[in-house]
Amino acid sequence: MSDDDLFDSEAYCAILVRGLTPHEALGRLGAEVFDGEPDDEDVEDDLALIMALPAEGGTVLYESNGYAGSVDEIMRPLSAGTVTASVFVNVNRVASFDHYADGREVLSFDPLFPLDGDDAPPHFLADRAELHLVEGDSKGGMPAALELAERVTGVSLNASSEVVAHIAIDY
Repeated sequence: MSDDDLFDSEAYCAILVRGLTPHEALGRLGAEVFDGEPDDEDVEDDLALIMALPAEGGTVLYESNGYAGSVDEIMRPLSAGTVTASVFVNVNRVASFDHYADGREVLSFDPLFPLDGDDAPPHFLADRAELHLVEGDSKGGMPAALELAERVTGVSLNASSEVVAHIAIDY
């Protein structure tokens, strides 16, 4: 599975987690962690499948057609003692960028329709403007949101495309 395959999808959620291995990141979510790529027997229909890929600077968690990174109960434990950023989009073009640090939400906005009044801390505005993620200039879209996630976490999306672990979880 390559990075191009992951982010060419119409619907995905990617969570970048600084400084944790794939097993450490998944272990924070309270579900049994399985090694390697999932097979059909690993996932029940009513559970979400989250895959973990090692990356320079930490881990990338990926969920096809899911929204785990926009759920506070997922992001708080993942970001405890570190930082995370998630990028979510679905087939209806509902999208979100969510950044947490040490269990607290720092920044949340819609990368397809950003607003200046979204309570963004001032030190993020320059990056958002450069990446075209501000009100009146949202042409950056999802690729720019992924780049912002890399910037705020220090986790590279280009490092590895090997799924080393996964979980099936209800959230």
